[in-house]
Amino acid sequence: MVVDGHALDIGGFQRWAMGDLAGNRNRGIFAEWLVAQALGVIRDGDVRQEWEAVDLRFGDLAVEVKASGSSQTWSGGGSSTPRFRIPRQKHAWFADMDEMIPYDPPRRTADVYVFCLHQSVPVTNENVADPRCWSFWVVATSAIDEELEGQASVGISTLNQLAEPIGWSDVKAAVERVAATAKARDGR
Repeated sequence: MVVDGHALDIGGFQRWAMGDLAGNRNRGIFAEWLVAQALGVIRDGDVRQEWEAVDLRFGDLAVEVKASGSSQTWSGGGSSTPRFRIPRQKHAWFADMDEMIPYDPPRRTADVYVFCLHQSVPVTNENVADPRCWSFWVVATSAIDEELEGQASVGISTLNQLAEPIGWSDVKAAVERVAATAKARDGR
């Protein structure tokens, strides 16, 4: 598109806005995409929905993706202590209904959480893009609610008590297993 003699290239915008995968914001969005690829839930033409109640839908399962890293771009290439935010929500927006639903009392919207830890130090675009540089934990929300109650964040040692870390190629099977276990426990 050309406006007032200036060529505006959407591809150029996408490279400018998303080209740095190492930064926390883009690394988190990349982790959502990485999990979506593992689950096979992105269809042609799908676009990420900002502020949706949950990050992904896997069949009838609501999936929340949380990302952290062992290294941050702002830490000068050194290591950092990874944490994942898991607060209960006071409300959630459901894009398909274009409706904000209040929760009283606050609760977690997803059925399952996939925690994604980028492990490489220092963080670079190349190692963020490599699924082998990530570890994943898949945890039912019911387990988070029972074990961590109202806790607003979680670290690696606690995740290791809730689930075994897995590689990217095992994410789909782990989500299916956690979902089946939760459904059996809840009698669904």
